[in-house]
Amino acid sequence: MAGKARQAKDAPMAGPEPALRILLVEDSSEDAQLLVLYLEAHGVRFTYAQEDTLEGFLTALRSGPWDLVLSDFSLPGTDGMEILKGLRDRDPDLPFILLSGVLDEGAAVEAMRGGANDFVLKSNLARLVPAIEREMKEAELRRKQRLFEEELRLLHTAIGQTPDMVVITDPQGTILYSNAATAAITGFQRDEMLGRNPRLFKSGRHDAAFYRSMWEVLLRGETWKGHLVNKRKDGTYWDAESVISPVFSARGDLQNYLCTSRDITLERQLQGLLEQSQRLETIGTLTSGIAHDFNNILMPVMGHAELGLGRAPGDPKLRHDLEVIQASAQRARDLIRQILAFSRNDEGKVVPIEIQSLLAESLKLLRATVPTSIAFEVDLDARGKFVRGDPTQLHQVILNLCTNAGHAMRGNAGRLTVGLKSERQPAMPCAMNILLPEGEYLCLEVRDTGKGIHPDHLDKIFLPFFTTKPPKEGTGLGLSVTHGIVSAMKGGFQVTSQPGAGTCFRVFLPVAPMGSILPDEEEGETPIGHGHILLVDDENSLLEMLHTSLTKMGFQVSSFCDPQAALRAFLLAPAAFDVLVTDHTMPGLSGVQLAEALWAVSPALPAILLSGDPELSRTCEPVRQAKFRACLAKPLSSRDIAKTILQVLPGREHLHPGSG
Repeated sequence: MAGKARQAKDAPMAGPEPALRILLVEDSSEDAQLLVLYLEAHGVRFTYAQEDTLEGFLTALRSGPWDLVLSDFSLPGTDGMEILKGLRDRDPDLPFILLSGVLDEGAAVEAMRGGANDFVLKSNLARLVPAIEREMKEAELRRKQRLFEEELRLLHTAIGQTPDMVVITDPQGTILYSNAATAAITGFQRDEMLGRNPRLFKSGRHDAAFYRSMWEVLLRGETWKGHLVNKRKDGTYWDAESVISPVFSARGDLQNYLCTSRDITLERQLQGLLEQSQRLETIGTLTSGIAHDFNNILMPVMGHAELGLGRAPGDPKLRHDLEVIQASAQRARDLIRQILAFSRNDEGKVVPIEIQSLLAESLKLLRATVPTSIAFEVDLDARGKFVRGDPTQLHQVILNLCTNAGHAMRGNAGRLTVGLKSERQPAMPCAMNILLPEGEYLCLEVRDTGKGIHPDHLDKIFLPFFTTKPPKEGTGLGLSVTHGIVSAMKGGFQVTSQPGAGTCFRVFLPVAPMGSILPDEEEGETPIGHGHILLVDDENSLLEMLHTSLTKMGFQVSSFCDPQAALRAFLLAPAAFDVLVTDHTMPGLSGVQLAEALWAVSPALPAILLSGDPELSRTCEPVRQAKFRACLAKPLSSRDIAKTILQVLPGREHLHPGSG
């Protein structure tokens, strides 16, 4: 009956192929039966459903899947062309064979243009089975073609969106393909790469032996893997983890080379920073040990210079010599402290700094590291002006800027100019979008005559990890750290540069108000000693110096080089001693062990610990864990020790005027 679907029917045909699922559109039950019998007679295995209206066809089509549509041309209320259009609107590939009692040539052509795969006259069904077999094969080919095209689309999308560089060349090395990441990484656009050789990316960082080894692998038909340093269009370098593979045809002929490269510049920089951090940790441990011994050597030098100054008031030349020795020892002490601060990455302490004196001292150290081909010009005009910051960090700023200037002139004669002056400045813009308010600033200017900075790089030089130096020569953190230090001091940078004509860095630091600068204690004030000191240190020269100095100040001093002997003397007369001053590291008994033995007899005895170990004196761990009143870092003057002794003795005046 028209408009009603007939039940699908299995044709009882044997064979290895699965049964075809045929959707038959036919309004004549007799013609439909003839078709079924014909297909069965010719060994076709199939199931089918019959419809005779467009609506029924479309409903059945949605209930698929189907392998084939057989449709009559003349149907009540519609025709085969409408059926074909309804099919192609929903499925462009499902095989469609048009059946007709009489079909003129024009209608047949129109049907083929509309998407029919074939047409068969009902009066000549001999073409039907061959047409079905052909269309099933072509449908399978179309299915495989669609899968292949989908794979290509997915592959193209994946390669296009991968963050890694992908380049395909012909056997001669001519670039045939590059993905979007290649342009993003190298700076070369696609049309600038196609048709060219990958030598376009060569950095000059690899020698001929490197490339010879690479090609030996590739010419054996093997895949090469390794690290490459490439150069971008702007001249900067980048590190690549690369894989280059030969691509062969089915016959074994070389067709292409495929190169994939991952940008590992940041990873290598981070690895370098990790290695640098580990080296610094090792250096810090080594430096701490050296500093302990060096501090023990410096302290008697400083102490005996102090004693000599007190004994030579009438000899100006001798006094001058001793003052030079004392000042040099103090500079050596400060240098050790700076080195230790660098090695353990201290945050530092914010104090008033007379930057001109610090700058002059820094330039003395720097002069020895800069080639003699570079002339130094120094113009400092800010004496008596202070800034607030950490001296070690400010020293680092100066060294970073001057070292970079030296690198910019490396291999050539040049001039490094360092200037310092105080200026009243209006509100001014600085690098990294910093706007400094109006005020008085110290302007530190570092100018070189080196190769300069490319204009495209000026706004990037303070960014972390940005560097134009070759690999292993720069981490890209020096200027970033320097900018961070200056920013923390509420200052800013201005940079001007001209390629080939040098660079000028100007650092603006706010001048500290004079009200925030505390005057130093007068050096002429000398403590007047009281009480009996038990002094213990295994360094004879240091012990002798402290004994003489403290005795001269008025203290009664019993000094011991052996902590065991000191303990025995104390046990004979505990009440005779007012304070213990002991070194920390000694053979037999440490300073802590000695103090604990004394406290077992006299719990209220004040004790001061001296240490040449900078880490111990920095953390003062023994002070927290034991009952020490103070932990002092060597080297220090006997005057400072005396002041601390008077502070821990109960009921004593801290300072008394007197002569040394």
